[in-house]
Amino acid sequence: MVGLSGDHDFQFMIEELAVGAQHRIPYVHVLLNNAYLGLIRQAQRAFDIDFQVNLEFENINSPELGVYGVDHVKVVEGLGCKAIRVTDPGELGAAFERAKKLAARFQVPVVVEVVLERVTDISMSTTNDIGEVVEFEEIATEPGHAPTSIRALEAPVKALEI
Repeated sequence: MVGLSGDHDFQFMIEELAVGAQHRIPYVHVLLNNAYLGLIRQAQRAFDIDFQVNLEFENINSPELGVYGVDHVKVVEGLGCKAIRVTDPGELGAAFERAKKLAARFQVPVVVEVVLERVTDISMSTTNDIGEVVEFEEIATEPGHAPTSIRALEAPVKALEI
């Protein structure tokens, strides 16, 4: 079983991880962290506003995160689960394999946090039909293409580019 969420909805429903640990439910949860409230931002864009939709701040307890704010690995571990942070695209496959092994061994949820470039809009759908996925920006074909909608922000953490 695999779950997928962005950083905002992950934080919104994070207590579900504690329930998964309590009831020994092993699954892999992929967390796409772009330090942004993408769904709120995307709704605001219809009104030509882009206001207070970031989750970035310098976490004094996790300076290695730069301005990515919440240390999801520490939070997840504090809820009784396991977590892996990925900042290099070349590490994704190994991280997923490790996550499956950790879930099987410990019988708890395992979060794979994938640190993306900040402010990337995440494609989404209201159905399970992949043909219904909505792209909010042109699909990036090269790393320099994204993000296309607003200025790029400097990220001190090496982040994945789409």
